[in-house]
Amino acid sequence: MNTTQVSSASARLPQLSWFMAFKAVADKQSFTEASRELCLTQSAISQQVAKLEAVLRTKLFYRGGRQIQLTEDGKRLLLQINQPIQELMGVVDGFHNDAEHYTLHIEMEPVFSRQVISKLLPKFLAQYPKLLVGQMLTTNHFDFLPQTELAIKWGDGEWEGFDSQFLCSLDYVPVCSPEYLKRKPLTKPADLADASIIHDRDNFDWRYWLNYYPVAKLELQKCHYASESQVVMSLAMSGLGVAVCAHQQIQEELADGRLVMPFPELKVRHQRAYYILTRKNKPLSPQAHSFIQFVHQAMLE
Repeated sequence: MNTTQVSSASARLPQLSWFMAFKAVADKQSFTEASRELCLTQSAISQQVAKLEAVLRTKLFYRGGRQIQLTEDGKRLLLQINQPIQELMGVVDGFHNDAEHYTLHIEMEPVFSRQVISKLLPKFLAQYPKLLVGQMLTTNHFDFLPQTELAIKWGDGEWEGFDSQFLCSLDYVPVCSPEYLKRKPLTKPADLADASIIHDRDNFDWRYWLNYYPVAKLELQKCHYASESQVVMSLAMSGLGVAVCAHQQIQEELADGRLVMPFPELKVRHQRAYYILTRKNKPLSPQAHSFIQFVHQAMLE
């Protein structure tokens, strides 16, 4: 091939960033979400997609208001580039494996990090001496920053744009301090109507428990509350009132007597659970795969 042929071929070859912009928009079905994922402006994403359409001489998206849909050519292109892009990411991962260190970025709930992940990390990292773990702790919101590969979140299993894997369930039960129980004897659920109630976030946990064990005249609008479950537990230990907490997450507090269960038999399996979240159609690093497998196994032990 002569120089003229090489120049001609280079001129017809779209930039990789244009393909990545197209794939992000196709995966998210949104220019706005694609811009957040790639850390570019929405205008830059639009320009890159337009340049790709110009080179390919076809339209890749139907644009109608807020609705973004792939054209037939767009669907064909997405199918054709998925595998090559995954192979390129595999090349990058290979270099990461040979690098001095690799940082696995994870977003998770603070209480799950403290009570589960922090205890498991030494065993996991002993197998991967070059691996570092960065934790972004969020409670009642979901960030999933560009560098984040996976998240462990509490919810119903449905997050738009993400694949979710069930991790573990929790059983909720009313708890309080021994001192509070002496001041306010709780012999039956109806006694809760006269107790000081502590709830988490939007009092959903109490409302869910009360679906199974109704208490007349219990007013959840007149309660102490905190937006983080660890604080709710601390308030209960301080003797402020009664909270519903996950039985699996208060084992230490029950064992040393800082918390007691007035009605130990009245546990309710919560409809929400912990899930592992990953971006749809985005390959994970080998380190992320290993971590997910490790945590799943740990939950079975």
